[in-house]
Amino acid sequence: MRKQKVLIADDNPHFSKALKFMLLDSFQDRIENIVTVKDGEECLAELNKKIYDMVFMDINMPKINGIDVTREATNLYRNLVIIAVSFHSEMKYVVQMIEAGARSYIIKDEICRDSLDKALSIEYSY
Repeated sequence: MRKQKVLIADDNPHFSKALKFMLLDSFQDRIENIVTVKDGEECLAELNKKIYDMVFMDINMPKINGIDVTREATNLYRNLVIIAVSFHSEMKYVVQMIEAGARSYIIKDEICRDSLDKALSIEYSY
């Protein structure tokens, strides 16, 4: 299995650091590199600089929200897998992110090794 290049887009540095630690601690054999950005604008700029396999995308971020970034990123980079990560558990947010192009949705309070394993197993397939 090819190692994945992962981008974490979240304005909470504590969450980004914790997610990065969880991913590297449990899946270092499946991850080549993890980069973190703090807002939607930085996310799009980073995607323009480098090819990523997967983005863990927060919804509420400054400058450009995760829904709009997801829509734009999936239009520009058809093979990119975006996993929404948010504290919002309301169905309207799940639907908005999936309609924007996210492949899965993980509620931040429920992130665990199993949910991350499933997310990392998603491959682009259209």
